[in-house]
Amino acid sequence: MFVSDIDGTLINRVKKIPDANKQNLTTYRQHGGLFTLATGRSYIEAKHFIKELQIQLPVILCNGALIYDPSTDVLSPMATMERELVFDTLTELKKLEVLDIFVYTLDRVYATGISSHSRSAIEVKEFPLELIDTFDHIPQVPLIKLVAVAKEEAMQPFRQWMRQVNYPGELVQSADNYFELLPSNVSKGNAVQSLAEKLNLTIEQCAVIGDHLNDLSMVEVAGISAAVANAHSKLVQAARYVMPSNEEAGVAHFIRHHLLTTTPQAQGQ
Repeated sequence: MFVSDIDGTLINRVKKIPDANKQNLTTYRQHGGLFTLATGRSYIEAKHFIKELQIQLPVILCNGALIYDPSTDVLSPMATMERELVFDTLTELKKLEVLDIFVYTLDRVYATGISSHSRSAIEVKEFPLELIDTFDHIPQVPLIKLVAVAKEEAMQPFRQWMRQVNYPGELVQSADNYFELLPSNVSKGNAVQSLAEKLNLTIEQCAVIGDHLNDLSMVEVAGISAAVANAHSKLVQAARYVMPSNEEAGVAHFIRHHLLTTTPQAQGQ
């Protein structure tokens, strides 16, 4: 099974999947390989990639907090956050003067505002954002994760807060200015392991590729791992292989040079 991150890895800077990546994924699957995605995106944000690649396996969303099964069209939370904890954390985050705070639910993302910085980084039509006057107006629904977008001048205080806070869950940096707070034991790595077990695969039979610190957990557990050249330095150090950048179709390179020789049909040839 091959699992790829989306942003900064599978897609390029204009949010498109390079043709070389699509062609090599097709070849990989024709040779008996299994493929799915592991992303920090919500289902609505990832849906068009799932359809474009005709993915049939469960897809790992929200950095492992959600699983979408295309075969049943069911979205299932792996874990949720306690409402009291969310609101206590929101109070702390506001003190850090972050640019934006997003609260993710199963099908909506709530915020009290959105900066030009965040707006430029998302695909507005596919970001299920609902602006509310106050976070108290979030409905009584399962809360999946929090995302905080830090200002440049707030990065150091924010990292210090992350090191010092006794947050009873997972804290991970998913992009240069993006920090995520997740339920306990939620990560891409844990989700990949769970999916492998469901498919009767060992973790050694899993290959992964990513670009940032939210990919570190799956890079550390997978049998074969890669980082694209544009990846965070810690991911580059942890990965077994370093591929060309996402702009140079690093996913295609990984498949062609390291995965096609391990697929069932390729081994039988």
